[in-house]
Amino acid sequence: MQGVITLIFSQVLIKLLGLVYTLYLTNREGFGDKGNGIVAAGYQIYAMLLTISSIGVPNAISKLVAERIAVRRP
Repeated sequence: MQGVITLIFSQVLIKLLGLVYTLYLTNREGFGDKGNGIVAAGYQIYAMLLTISSIGVPNAISKLVAERIAVRRP
């Protein structure tokens, strides 16, 4: 349960930092709509690559842990 709470807390913190960063860029002098469009395009690419890279990681980790535990038991 402690791991779940840690993950929830870290995700909330990441979202808050992203919100602060986005608000700063939106209100920055000279950045404007063009800059926001560039950031949004970059974020879409980042989100797609992050999704692709993390699709099977939790399943792979649980499988490896289960195999290692099974090998140690008689």
